[in-house]
Amino acid sequence: MTSPESCPPEHSRILISRAAQAATHIGAATNVGLRHPTNQDFLAVDVDADVSHTVIVVADGVSSTEGAEQAAEVAASSACRYLTGCLAQGLPSADDAVVSLFGHAVHHAHRAVLNHPGPRGIGACTLVTAICSADRIVVANIGDTRAYWFPAEGREQRLTVDDSVAQAQIDLGMSRQEAESGAGAHAITKWLGARATDLDPRVHAYRPRIPGWVMVCSDGLWNHLPDPAELATMFWKVVGEAPVGSDGEPDPDHVAQALVDYANACGGFDNVTVGLWRLDRLPGDPQSIPDPAPAS
Repeated sequence: MTSPESCPPEHSRILISRAAQAATHIGAATNVGLRHPTNQDFLAVDVDADVSHTVIVVADGVSSTEGAEQAAEVAASSACRYLTGCLAQGLPSADDAVVSLFGHAVHHAHRAVLNHPGPRGIGACTLVTAICSADRIVVANIGDTRAYWFPAEGREQRLTVDDSVAQAQIDLGMSRQEAESGAGAHAITKWLGARATDLDPRVHAYRPRIPGWVMVCSDGLWNHLPDPAELATMFWKVVGEAPVGSDGEPDPDHVAQALVDYANACGGFDNVTVGLWRLDRLPGDPQSIPDPAPAS
């Protein structure tokens, strides 16, 4: 990563480079929640040399494994460092090359967890990675950490597909409401670290046509609003209430923190982590972008 430095103590589970900290279109926040003694989420953020690509990685430790907190930190920071380093050669244009890039990033993070010499044993975690730029957004995930696209106009999109029991039942034809409310629905079917066997991530690419936001988050947020439309409504409410930053746009750090606060207001049942990237204008569009409207 480029000149990494830790955030203040209350955000010790975030690693963000100095260049990313200086960028006004990136936001990050995390919190232990109200029910757990430690925060097993970890968020890593970096940008490439010309700040045209932003890398956001969220890992969520599997609490049933010893060393889950450490596994999340090692996995997120390793994957972020790997992807940022690869961006020196540019983001591949071919689909198979992009899939290969993210596959290598996940395997790299997995090996880093297994080889870490920490005293707490080998933990496990889920992982979601995103590379965001004005002309393409590419995400990959293992487990149930998620990424969303909230366009300034039009319908929100969930960019990831969970590796979970609920998703497996949905794939077999069960309704989402029934699947997500069943026993064991949130058990994950893929992870990295301890006892992981399937490390092939789901990869999705999206080309934005209008301005909007990418949100990468742990299930500590989306569990409170599993319906993407309801989550989008809350998101735009928070954006509408956010103070304006130095660039005249809603402050992403404030938006991220407000979403974390919302999760805690809902009961704070889990650690919660949010990474944000804001796209203000498309390539070749010199015009200012109007204030975003709620997704329909």
